[in-house]
Amino acid sequence: MAGTEKTSMQVTIVSADKPVWSGQARSVTVPATMGSMGIMPDHEPILALLKEGDVSVQTPDGGKRSFHVDSGFASFDTNILTVAVDHSMDDQQG
Repeated sequence: MAGTEKTSMQVTIVSADKPVWSGQARSVTVPATMGSMGIMPDHEPILALLKEGDVSVQTPDGGKRSFHVDSGFASFDTNILTVAVDHSMDDQQG
């Protein structure tokens, strides 16, 4: 139905020892084991294994954030993305 598309989604990034970041995003790119994967609002549900790399977040105001992560997984359903990783470096804003 036209006009019902979401423009943002809830994102939570957590590591084994601490919460990393939580907020709204227009898009997120994760380092999936089979290659980089982009996720936008209303994406189909996924569960993906992650390898070491960068999780890139584009916020609704046009800002960008990047988090270097070790292995883990990403789960997306009903416009909620959870990224759970073994370890994450501090946020680097772009």
